[in-house]
Amino acid sequence: ITMKNLIISMLFVMVVTSCTPPPPDTSAFDAGMEKYNKNAAIADNAYNLFISGDIDAMAAGYTDDAIWVGPGLGQDSLPLSAMVEGWRGWHAGFENFSFDNRQYYPGVDENFIPDGGVRVYGVWNFAQKETGKPVSVKYYAVSQYNDEGQQTASLEWFDQGGAFDQLEE
Repeated sequence: ITMKNLIISMLFVMVVTSCTPPPPDTSAFDAGMEKYNKNAAIADNAYNLFISGDIDAMAAGYTDDAIWVGPGLGQDSLPLSAMVEGWRGWHAGFENFSFDNRQYYPGVDENFIPDGGVRVYGVWNFAQKETGKPVSVKYYAVSQYNDEGQQTASLEWFDQGGAFDQLEE
């Protein structure tokens, strides 16, 4: 009887272990998260460069053929030169920038695997130079990067009209 129990037990263990699926392959996810972590730090630094007004250093973090989709509703993608012009315009009219409550999340591909892209949420606070009037706007952006850590695309969303409405109140 003991030999019979031993054989049954062994067969049971073999059946159970053969039904256990292999662990999932997480290498693509892990590689995407590694890229995301590197690029999130680059994005964070870029926002700090904007705050300090170092537009040239910020622009150096983009590829020459980077595209920008700004906050204007229905806006087409624009080249890096238009993005830099926009940054300079904000600094010409406003001061005391801060980007608060920053929250970074990974971008994902069509299979929801991190692709190295960075999504960010936060609140921009600044003041109009002419009047000192404060402005605060919620912000969301999606950025893509190449393997060298340069931004290739920047898509931004915030209520640009609402920012200027605050100046009229």
